[in-house]
Order: sequence, then structure tokens, then C-alpha cells
Amino acid sequence: MSVEANKRAAIALLEASGKHDGAAFAALMHPEATYWTLGKPHLFDYCGEKTRDEICAYMATPSIFVGGVETTFGDITAEGDRVAVECQTRGVLPDGRVYTNMYHYLFTFRDGKVFRIKEYLDTQSAAEFFSRK
Repeated sequence: MSVEANKRAAIALLEASGKHDGAAFAALMHPEATYWTLGKPHLFDYCGEKTRDEICAYMATPSIFVGGVETTFGDITAEGDRVAVECQTRGVLPDGRVYTNMYHYLFTFRDGKVFRIKEYLDTQSAAEFFSRK
């Protein structure tokens, strides 16, 4: 795939993630893909390494946010088989609380599909928000 096609695929995957569109998400993933999120899994379950099957199963479940997550894209840089994306998300829980966070993603592509995702976010902010009731 071209650098531009990789950029479009990275954006499409993040949009599918925001909506929990499991079918669209899975269609973009390489059969051997992995998804890693910054943080300590024993402190925040979302963090760590996930297999393609694990992350696709999660994306096939309904979003906890009303209407999914809105994503605002910032800088997108691509070179070779890698795409870096900066973005911000906003989601509203059924109780009205609003969750926002900043992210940096590094995508690696293989055979025209997303092969590796590395997700960097403010884990402290996420852990604090989701630990409140």
C-alpha cells in the first residue's frame, strides 16, 4: 500500500474503534496483528499487549459511550510502512460524565493491513476517570 493508503487505513481503524464497529475494525487488521497500550495491566486492565482476536472481540462489543467516541485528528505523519497519528477523543457515559483524552498512535502495516498498533495515552487520567463512580 502507498503511504497515503496507510494513512487512510489508520484513520478508518480509529473511526471504527470509536464506534465499536467490530466488522470494519477486523477488516483492517492483519491476521497476525497485535495491539499494545501504554501502561501497567495490573493497574489498568486496558493496558498491555492484546492479540488480534482479543482486540477485535472487544471492538465487537457495544461502546460504553452514548453514540460512541468522537475523535478529533491532529498531526498525521507517515513514512514507509508506519503511520503516526495524534488525536483527541470525547465520549459521554450514560450518567452524563464526559471523558476526554489525548492519544498518540503508531501503526505498522504489513500486506496492506494494520499489523501493529502502539497506543500512547494519559493513563493516569483514564484510570482516575474510570475509577470514579
